[in-house]
Amino acid sequence: RSSYATRAIKAEFGLMQVLFLKNRAKVEEEYSRSLQKLVQTTLKTMDHGKPTDPSNTQQAAWQRLVEVHETLASNRMKFSITLSEMSDYLSNYVKTKENVRRKLKDTEQKYQKAIEETEVLLEKARGKYETQSSEWERLLMKSGGSKVEGGAGGDRGGSFAQSGSAPNSQSAISKTKNVGSAVSGIFSKHKGSTQESLERMGQEAGVKAKVANEAYKRLLHQTNAMRRDFYDVQLPKILASVMGLIEEVDQFLKFSLGKYAYTYESAVLADAITLKPVDANGDCTSVGMVEMIGDIDTKADLDAYLQAAARSGGRVNRDSIPYKEYEMSTMARLYANPRPIFGVPLDVQLARDKHPVPMILAKCADAVEAFGLQNEGIYRQSGQNSQVNKLRNEFDLDAEHVDLRSSAYASDINTITSVLKMYLRELPGGLVPLQQRSAMLALFPADEPEHAPDVATYNADDHVLAQKIGGIASAIRSMAVPNRNTLAYLFGHLDKVQAFQEYNMMNSENLGIVFGPTILPAANNPANAAMDIRRSAKLVKFILDNRRAIFEAL
Repeated sequence: RSSYATRAIKAEFGLMQVLFLKNRAKVEEEYSRSLQKLVQTTLKTMDHGKPTDPSNTQQAAWQRLVEVHETLASNRMKFSITLSEMSDYLSNYVKTKENVRRKLKDTEQKYQKAIEETEVLLEKARGKYETQSSEWERLLMKSGGSKVEGGAGGDRGGSFAQSGSAPNSQSAISKTKNVGSAVSGIFSKHKGSTQESLERMGQEAGVKAKVANEAYKRLLHQTNAMRRDFYDVQLPKILASVMGLIEEVDQFLKFSLGKYAYTYESAVLADAITLKPVDANGDCTSVGMVEMIGDIDTKADLDAYLQAAARSGGRVNRDSIPYKEYEMSTMARLYANPRPIFGVPLDVQLARDKHPVPMILAKCADAVEAFGLQNEGIYRQSGQNSQVNKLRNEFDLDAEHVDLRSSAYASDINTITSVLKMYLRELPGGLVPLQQRSAMLALFPADEPEHAPDVATYNADDHVLAQKIGGIASAIRSMAVPNRNTLAYLFGHLDKVQAFQEYNMMNSENLGIVFGPTILPAANNPANAAMDIRRSAKLVKFILDNRRAIFEAL
């Protein structure tokens, strides 16, 4: 059968050769690329990238050896490309012949399937023919037995037998359907097996047997014709095509293997000629790798190197190396030598920084006056803790380099005011020392009305107002110069803030509530703490309301 031959073709179709050539090409390509990479690396690193000295025999030999290996890499790459092309061509050839093989196999299977389907139909026709003939035989036997027993229907029985034995009668064939219908009607009404009904049933069975016989003969003829056509005509053609395909594939595979052998030999020969060049007559007249190594003169190379070093080398500087201090960046110097202000006594930081007032106060006040005077609740609202701590750390590192106008803090004035209040709260001893604090608070007894009259509501000879202004001025005058200057600067700034109370809602009373506990340290007695907070707020309010009179008296 052709299926065995087609399977043999598929097994020998060259798939192994295709895979071998493809993998062989990959091996050669990897070898070529690795060798080329080695050559490039060697050329770059040889003498640390310096140009080759022609007088140096070892360098010259190395250069020539590397060039030989570069040529070997090029030869192997060409060999790899050739193998890859052979593999692709053979693969396409295999696919083409595989399609031919499949078509031959499909043709054979199509014929086989048609024959099998016809044989199935033939078997069904034969079974139907045998069934109808068996039924006809049974009725004949039954009808004949009735004649013998009855004796009356002998003539009719003979007539039925003659008619049954000659089923070629044209009248019986033409009346098959009518007789079948009549017999079925008769026997549905008369269950008894009368001689007449048996004859009619026998006649009907004979007709059916004849029809089944004709159908069986017709299918048998068709099936035998298809089998003869397949086995005598089509199958020999398919087998001839298969054999031709086998011979063609065998010849092509042989040719491909021969081409591979020739290409491989040529590649090896090219490598050999590269290593040991020959002339047209096959004589080794050129210099090979062995001769390249033999040309190295190590003594001459050493002498040339020493002479070049003596010419290029200058005098050695034997002087002592001077010390060179490392120049740190500005930020690094700040981190190494911070200038903290939080928690540092006021006189200490002002003497260190050589400023009349703390830089944090000057910068925060300047920022508030520049873009915060109209902010509602200025100094009453607090900034975010993370931003406040970040700005505090910047001031504690070096207040001189903090720029509040151009930094991101300008968008959140509450962060700036919170840092300033924190600085004033953490001053050791407070901005107003304890002695002056007590003297000032004594001017505001606990039973004094909440809203004391200011200078506009007093007469010039009002002794109470004058006494308070004089007492506060005297207390401020007795402070240290750093505290006095800082306090004057702070109240000058707060006076500007309250001037915009129409917008910021921060009048002298509200500012007193905020800054009273901030600039006046709390008493040591917790029982009087709440009262002292209220009195300190009243004190700050009074100073703001009478700032000019108080500070002009200094």
